[in-house]
Amino acid sequence: MMISILGLMGCGSLNKIQANQIEEKLSEMYGGEFEVLALGNRFGTLTNDTVTARVKSKDLDMLFDTKMNTKGEIVADNFYARYIGTNISNILTKNIKAEGIKGESYIKVFGGKDLKTFTLDTTISEYITNYSPEYFAGFLIIKNDTNNSARQIINAFTKTYQEYLNTTFQATIFVLNEEEYEQCIKKLAEQTNINTDTFSEFDIVSEFRLSVTSDGLSKSENEVNKLLQGGE
Repeated sequence: MMISILGLMGCGSLNKIQANQIEEKLSEMYGGEFEVLALGNRFGTLTNDTVTARVKSKDLDMLFDTKMNTKGEIVADNFYARYIGTNISNILTKNIKAEGIKGESYIKVFGGKDLKTFTLDTTISEYITNYSPEYFAGFLIIKNDTNNSARQIINAFTKTYQEYLNTTFQATIFVLNEEEYEQCIKKLAEQTNINTDTFSEFDIVSEFRLSVTSDGLSKSENEVNKLLQGGE
């Protein structure tokens, strides 16, 4: 469980020291400024010699997770994976909005070569060519609107695949009414690990999965239209 760093300040200076160590080490590794937002699973027991943290990259406005050991070494983080996923998410979100749909996407990368030689100036096209990701998958949240159509969604998915990815990608699409949509987007902005359980507290109008491969889309326009309205 992650606990806000602000809530931990009264527990002693150790938490602040650990947060500062993590921020400084990440700056050495990746450049830029970082802010630890929450700490969890802190070391100090026989079975735990690391501290985990939820961190914000101030330069990229992006959240990610990291783990530091008792020697002050970063032993794990998902900075690059989150950076790639955020860029893919931005592409799909841009294409959805260009079609006139209010929505946000949250996509992750799966498989591919080790990212140890990856740098922040690597383009998405270069990443796909050089690191061979297996597929992209995640979530697309859209605001319910009677003007939304399957054709708009299909256009956005097709454009994202053809112009940027040419790699299998899929998204579970959640359709929410306006108030629920706004609450959901606010919650997701604070998360680094999003799964289907994340949406359990929301009243979902419709939920379905759409994927794109070299063979085309997994659902027809007629099927997507029905699903948008809560059908099966």
